[in-house]
Amino acid sequence: MTSTDQPQDVPGERPSWLDRLDVLVGRWDTEAVFEAAFMGPDSQDTRAPGSTTFEWLAGHRFLLQRFTNENSAFPSGISVIGAGPVTDTFTQRYYDSRGVERVYQMTFDGREWTLWRESPGFWQRYTGLLAADGTAITGAWAASADGQEWRHEFALNHTRSAAYN
Repeated sequence: MTSTDQPQDVPGERPSWLDRLDVLVGRWDTEAVFEAAFMGPDSQDTRAPGSTTFEWLAGHRFLLQRFTNENSAFPSGISVIGAGPVTDTFTQRYYDSRGVERVYQMTFDGREWTLWRESPGFWQRYTGLLAADGTAITGAWAASADGQEWRHEFALNHTRSAAYN
């Protein structure tokens, strides 16, 4: 292979819309809030604190998201976010401590963050809103068996605790 040969799977120019994710870079304190009965018929409201960090992989083509939970009943894991198949979209590859791996589609316009997956029997979506000052994201997950009727799963909120340069 000569220096001018390039494997077919190496992308060309870095998509400019990846720059929108810069606002996420840093450390965030998180809190998931599960309403009574979510964990079982007799369960009370449950708050699960944790943290999430976002950092660019060298080359700034993939954003790494690492998340932990203080309550071992909830998973910790990692996600890799990159440019999606359509302009202005992203793909998130999710892996957690339970051994779960999922692929989500994602949009982020600098203010509204949306993740979704369409899987027969278990559709999911997250919608979060970044505060105007960039210090908080307020959002919630919802699930559906058919993509038509959605039920609230849990709130997931982020509060910035440290920004990275």
